Amino acid sequence: MKKIFFGLSLFAAFSVSSCIQDEPSNSECDIEQARVESPDLDILFFNPNDAVKDVPSSKTSIVFYVREDFTDSTLLETLPLRFKITPGATITPANGSPQNFRDREVTYTVTSEDKIWNRTYRVRFIHTIPLKTDLGFENFLPEKHNRFNEWFEVSEAGNAINQWATGNPGFAISKSSATPEEYPTIPWTENTVQGNAVKLETRNTGSFGVMVNMRIAAGNLFIGTFDVANALKDPMVATRFGLPFNKKPLRFEGYYKFRPGEKFQNRKGTIIEGRVDEPDLYAVLYKNTDENGQPVTLKGDDVLTHPNIVALARVPNPVHDFDNWTFFNLDFDYQQPFDRTVADTYGYNLAVVFTSSIEGASFEGAVGSTLLIDEVRVICEE
Repeated sequence: MKKIFFGLSLFAAFSVSSCIQDEPSNSECDIEQARVESPDLDILFFNPNDAVKDVPSSKTSIVFYVREDFTDSTLLETLPLRFKITPGATITPANGSPQNFRDREVTYTVTSEDKIWNRTYRVRFIHTIPLKTDLGFENFLPEKHNRFNEWFEVSEAGNAINQWATGNPGFAISKSSATPEEYPTIPWTENTVQGNAVKLETRNTGSFGVMVNMRIAAGNLFIGTFDVANALKDPMVATRFGLPFNKKPLRFEGYYKFRPGEKFQNRKGTIIEGRVDEPDLYAVLYKNTDENGQPVTLKGDDVLTHPNIVALARVPNPVHDFDNWTFFNLDFDYQQPFDRTVADTYGYNLAVVFTSSIEGASFEGAVGSTLLIDEVRVICEE
């Protein structure tokens, strides 16, 4: 099985967090992790790991999802949270102090050790919002700096579900001058199946890519999160696949077009004659805890090989046809029995993943390889 990881992730290793990269280390002011401390975790959450949130450097909103059947909101009135913050920094309100999260969000401010920099975070608790599985890619907005777009789904109640991630934040570092249309993952409106589609294109990373020997950035879109801060320490951790799911997926279907780029190159930029680039499209269901009850999130190096994988649906031998939409309809291949009890407590994660170049882990592919995706569905057992 090929190792899957998007070449874009390592570019994130050169990213900045909220405080400027060139400043001394004691100028950092981030929350890295938030943890709920309460004797009533089993009342608040389906799983203990739901009480722990790793916080990407790009995010200042921290959301804890409580059980769908949670009703005793008085438990939220004096709830202590413990934060892991960057060394030397301080946080207000005090770390571990009880706060009232009932029907409101609480604002925390982290101040750097040198007292020059600070960052504000908003923390709230809401009921679990199930992932959407009818995926039309209709909803997207520019991120806060208007550099690229971010996709989301909308619940039946009209709430935004931020289930999609891309490697676009990493590309923003490699090519800060790029326009929104020049990013690897962008909206697409021409000759779609219905409404909007998404265009994933393998891009050249320019002089920056040559300097660090990372010359391409594959377009990608996946259910999960992309964490720029973790890429500073371990690039494989930057791409975190999957979010909690409570259904049994049966089939994976949708439409795509693919056109390989003209010249396939290896990481050194050498053209490999006769080599043709390929895309990848798949969906994975996996258990989100290990045998000891510790959280498990699949990443770039194990998303197709981890022993926690329960079921997989992956498009075989993708068709190279950019004139017509190709329909795929795949059964999930179950490698382990599906456990309804586990599902009812959101003990599974679902990941849906698309990329324009399958060998992003090695920064190999063809600039110009383009994958369009539209009207994707994960069909589940009723």
